[in-house]
Amino acid sequence: MCPPRSRAGDNAALNRFAPDPSLFVVNPWTGLLALLGDWALIVAAFVMAIVVPHPLTYLLAALVIARSQLALAVIMHESPHGLLVPRQRWNDLVGQWAAAGPLFISLQTYRAGHLKHHLHPMRHDDPVAAVFGLGDYPQPRGTVAMRLLADLCGVGYLISAFKLVRGDYSASMPTVEKSRRTVAWEAASMLISNGLLFGLLAWSGHPWLYFGLWLLPAITLLPFMGRVRAIMEHAGLPACDDQSRNARSIVRRNWQTFVFGPHAVHYHIEHHLYVRMPFYHLHRVHADLVAQRLISGENLHDGYIGVLRSVTRTAPDTPPV
Repeated sequence: MCPPRSRAGDNAALNRFAPDPSLFVVNPWTGLLALLGDWALIVAAFVMAIVVPHPLTYLLAALVIARSQLALAVIMHESPHGLLVPRQRWNDLVGQWAAAGPLFISLQTYRAGHLKHHLHPMRHDDPVAAVFGLGDYPQPRGTVAMRLLADLCGVGYLISAFKLVRGDYSASMPTVEKSRRTVAWEAASMLISNGLLFGLLAWSGHPWLYFGLWLLPAITLLPFMGRVRAIMEHAGLPACDDQSRNARSIVRRNWQTFVFGPHAVHYHIEHHLYVRMPFYHLHRVHADLVAQRLISGENLHDGYIGVLRSVTRTAPDTPPV
């Protein structure tokens, strides 16, 4: 089996590089165990909040749940690439019901926008760049801090939702035609998964935890983590065909990648070069690419905090006199 070609444009050296074909093989059990681990963390966080009712416990549980929601979003992200389960039908079923649905996301809508993002990252009509406002970096640190604070307060979520309803992203987002059956299937995944979660918490005598530790983190902490992740991945980089140049990677796992880059999504250059490679193999192709000096050191970083510093300015530009 010939491995898929990289999305390296006219980068001859990268185009000559051929990853081990085994790195493109989907192992469903690895992805499903990762998904199970995310839900296990969510359950553990709820149990901790119930057993030890204290403001600090609630805060820690909210952080763990928001991080796990981001991890679910990354697992969902594998589905549009067909990397969760080999058969498309089961791939979509697991992605929608176990990852996208609990987050009130349509996998089919997400797939259309995400695959468009992979065609031309950071171009004017890139949906990811539009939603996260990635095209105007570097920005003053105060401006970036205010954007992140707005996310933490839930304001960023509300603004994004308003812009979506108003049609601000219509030029970037592809139109998705859905049958009534598909719409009903997606709505059922959202209502049943969330209804089950609420029902279990109500049965335990703590229904308010659904609102305080599931919905609230989803509109505050999760957008904050998502913005930090998006900034690291693409902010301020050029639109070009060589996708090793318009993405970044965090080179080693640490607490920052656990929070902001679960399931190896922090190897983002590698993911953009080889979109048919499952997340659990990205670290291996990363090691090969670095060993052969095929990706620029400028786009390799030790952590998310360093990237935030590199894409911000200490003060706004002084206007010309």
